[in-house]
Amino acid sequence: MVKKISTAILQQGAHKDIFQRVTDGDWYQYVHEPKMQAIVQQSAQTVQRINDVAKTDIAQANRLIREFLPNLGQDVELYCPIISIEHPQQLTIGDGSFINARLQVISAGKVTIGKRCFIGPNCQLFTPNHPTDDWQLRAQGWEYDSPITIGDDCWFGGSVIVLPGVTIGHHVVVGAGAVVTHDLPDNVIAAGNPARVIRPVRQPK
Repeated sequence: MVKKISTAILQQGAHKDIFQRVTDGDWYQYVHEPKMQAIVQQSAQTVQRINDVAKTDIAQANRLIREFLPNLGQDVELYCPIISIEHPQQLTIGDGSFINARLQVISAGKVTIGKRCFIGPNCQLFTPNHPTDDWQLRAQGWEYDSPITIGDDCWFGGSVIVLPGVTIGHHVVVGAGAVVTHDLPDNVIAAGNPARVIRPVRQPK
């Protein structure tokens, strides 16, 4: 659900640094935030350079990925090409996770992927929200970010989309092509658009 928006609400966070506003989930206008724009532009260039290097030198590309993503756990595999990681400081990936090709992370908000996760190709993680009912405010570029959290030992099929503010528990399987719009508890299998719990994960005998 998108947050309420009004003139009074928009003024509440006006005195804060932009990154504090993002952390607090306040509304802001990206078009008026040159610090954020610079990060996104630099990240786009870095991702393109990593993808270019990966065409001929995977080992070097992996070293560049490590430099680019400061919150990468041990033994993480992140396959190229990468589509986008806008704010590398905001992405955390836990030890032993595998991220297949064409990852897209559109986020000023925090995105946390747990340990030993398998994330299929074309995964898209989005933290920004825009006004739903006021097209004029939307046209002015107002937005806010809600964090995404993915627990340990999750498996996403290909082309899974996770929307802003979603928390996914531990040991969750999400079927290919699912759009996760709401939180998912631990130990479930979910699929569909919007994603719904199909059944619990059966415990191994």
